[in-house]
Amino acid sequence: MQSLEGKVVVITGASRGIGAAIARHFAAEGARVVLAARDRTSLADVAASLAADKKNYLIVTADITRRRDVQKIIARSVKKFGGIDIYINNAGVAVNKPILNTTENEYDTILATNLKAVYYSFRELIPLMKKQGGGRIINISSGAGRIGHANLAVYSASKAALNVFSEAVAGEVRNDNIKISVLAPGSTATGLMSNHGHRTKKPPRPGGKLTVDEVAEAVIFLARQNKNAWTSMADIRPLVIGK
Repeated sequence: MQSLEGKVVVITGASRGIGAAIARHFAAEGARVVLAARDRTSLADVAASLAADKKNYLIVTADITRRRDVQKIIARSVKKFGGIDIYINNAGVAVNKPILNTTENEYDTILATNLKAVYYSFRELIPLMKKQGGGRIINISSGAGRIGHANLAVYSASKAALNVFSEAVAGEVRNDNIKISVLAPGSTATGLMSNHGHRTKKPPRPGGKLTVDEVAEAVIFLARQNKNAWTSMADIRPLVIGK
């Protein structure tokens, strides 16, 4: 397995939940971490929790549904650290409601965040990674992208599209030493957000759910794979399903 010491890792949606956990795990491995999200205050809190010197992390406030903001994340990362070794498209949104109650604006927001933002990242990252001799992109999907979930129709569709989109583009760039992988976690206890977009007053109990650290550990595994090894798609699920 490869060392992550000194690697430059960009994480979108890093202000909470799975993204924050991914950032902490990479920092603990000695990586240089770029934290990107819309909420600068929350990003600062995550940065303060990292086992890292200030020179080894960067905060970028950005809305990934805007192409200019994705360009800003990448440009600032390259300016500070000289390149990007690993880019993690983690940010995502959903609404938990029947399709007849899902508004057109909600549909557009879900597709823009979960799919179009990944398109933006591909357009910027692939030329960069080709120039620097390679790199890795890890897209966080969902078990809902394999089996559609009632009241999560648009979210499920966006993640299913992400899976196929990622696999297709991965085939285009694999000979350029660029690996694109998808990690699809099952139900995860994220604490601040649960029920796919509805705020809760207290964190959900973890029974029958993955923890954010378990998901982050799976991301670390993908990132540390040896040069010749490539995992196109990986599922991670809780061993015991809650009742």
